[in-house]
Amino acid sequence: MAEEIRNASVIVPWSMLITTLLNGGMGFGIVIAMLFVTTDIEAALKSPTGVLGFPFMQIFYDATGSKGGASAMIVIIILMDVCGTIAFLATASRLVWAFARDRGLPGSRYVSKVLPDSTVPFYAVVITSSIACLIGLVNIGSATAFNDVISLGVSSLYASYIITEVLLLWRRVTGQVKSFRDLSSHTGEANELIWGPFHLPGIFGIFVNAFAVVFGIVIFFFSFWPVDTPVEAATMNFSCLMTGSVVLFAIFYYVTWAHKTYKGPIVEITPFQPVDQTAVRPAN
Repeated sequence: MAEEIRNASVIVPWSMLITTLLNGGMGFGIVIAMLFVTTDIEAALKSPTGVLGFPFMQIFYDATGSKGGASAMIVIIILMDVCGTIAFLATASRLVWAFARDRGLPGSRYVSKVLPDSTVPFYAVVITSSIACLIGLVNIGSATAFNDVISLGVSSLYASYIITEVLLLWRRVTGQVKSFRDLSSHTGEANELIWGPFHLPGIFGIFVNAFAVVFGIVIFFFSFWPVDTPVEAATMNFSCLMTGSVVLFAIFYYVTWAHKTYKGPIVEITPFQPVDQTAVRPAN
């Protein structure tokens, strides 16, 4: 979605930083408040709402002593979930559209289409919404299978983080990241990485980059482990199976077909402005 933002190299990093600080601070405050008002966590977990997986409803009721007050607080949570769902749908559909535009998905010719009237990637939105609904239906048949499917999100996210962070760290250490000053004397080449206005230079940037790689590897490794012992079919973590299946499918699809169409991300550039010949003074 950064492609739809002006001055994205500055706006997007600041948005991510401010969002992390704002939501992190507010989330920490909510956690502290919840801990202060929670008197009996076992009773909340065994309550009618806790059995369904929503113990916070019982905690709200115990804290307020009023069904109306608890219902008002629950409505706030529901509205936050709705807003978050819309944001997730917009992000996921844009990712599907962008990858289809780069010819990296099956049926990219149709998925990458944008409605001319609304400039909305309609087919990408429909596909993303349909898959989300189908995954939600899995929970009706088996909560274990549903948790195994959605656990793929954690391993996939951190795998994508680790790949990009390792490549950036490699370029940092080997000095393959250029600055605008380095390009003042020559023309940039294809696939040449250039620092934007928002970055951490020097050894401090390398340290933060290396820490991010180590942290991501630890989370990625433990995301495949079960949360309870002894391990049973209901508590087994099958995210390793899901992740491996997706990787094998991606390799199979690339070897059999995608290597013919997918040549990497398509870079869109602004064409040069035509020169006003009337403003050019002839040389003496």
